[in-house]
Amino acid sequence: MTDSLSINGRLLALNWPSQTAEATLSVDLNATQVATAEIEDAAGTTHQVKVHVNWDADSLVGKLVKTAHCDAGTTLCCVE
Repeated sequence: MTDSLSINGRLLALNWPSQTAEATLSVDLNATQVATAEIEDAAGTTHQVKVHVNWDADSLVGKLVKTAHCDAGTTLCCVE
């Protein structure tokens, strides 16, 4: 797992923990969740980083993204 504070590249996948993927309606959908992002950088190296993302973050798969550090941990945002 990569601990780098800033990674730029294409998001290959978001891997949700099983308890998140099987969440029921009792989970707050407005809160961010922790997932493992697989990001391929310009050199072709794939990094796995734990990120705090919203539930709709799957829409970022295949797009150029970057990670950033915040108080809650590492976040993910689109750069396209």
